Amino acid sequence: MAEGMTDTYRRTVAAGALIAWPVLLFAAFLTSPPSEEHDPVLFASMPGQVQVSGLLFLYATLAMIPALFGLAAPLYPRARALANTGLTLGLFGAASACTLFMTDFYDLALAQTVPAETARQVTAAAGELPGFVFGMLLPGFLTHVGTLVLVVGLAVKRAAPWWVPVAVVAGIVWPFVVASTSPAMQSIGSLLELAALAWVARAVIRTPSPVPA
Repeated sequence: MAEGMTDTYRRTVAAGALIAWPVLLFAAFLTSPPSEEHDPVLFASMPGQVQVSGLLFLYATLAMIPALFGLAAPLYPRARALANTGLTLGLFGAASACTLFMTDFYDLALAQTVPAETARQVTAAAGELPGFVFGMLLPGFLTHVGTLVLVVGLAVKRAAPWWVPVAVVAGIVWPFVVASTSPAMQSIGSLLELAALAWVARAVIRTPSPVPA
């Protein structure tokens, strides 16, 4: 009985995270400042919105951690090595990506305390540091790599229909394609991911794990 309850808890958390991840991401995009760059003048004019958006992006990334376990669970019995590979890449990427959203708060503090041009120079200098680029920024993109390994693996092993990875890919790519448009337009990609991840969440919640997670 205890093992069954534990399995139910794990599946409930994973399924909930699969829904929470794109929902939080949608809200984060929708509340983000309308600019591709951390413009000091814009940041200083909307400090509350900058903080809300930064926190929502952070919480969305945190939700990815249990969600990745949810994506790996139905793949594990069919392709253990593939599930472990996607999960490892995704988890490392999520851990790295969580550090990135602190930059919103530092850039906001700069915008509020120093001249705009000085703030731009400091932000640009920080963004070029090798430790930031190779230790935080680029590893953060492994979230996408790990996610794609898992959802494509699910489709290949017939644990999910092919529209699921297609929707996830489209959802990931969309914000980059429309980066110069409004936050509302950028947020549409999250809805595509929500449709795909909700399908997986339904499968996870309805299928008991054959082995301990």
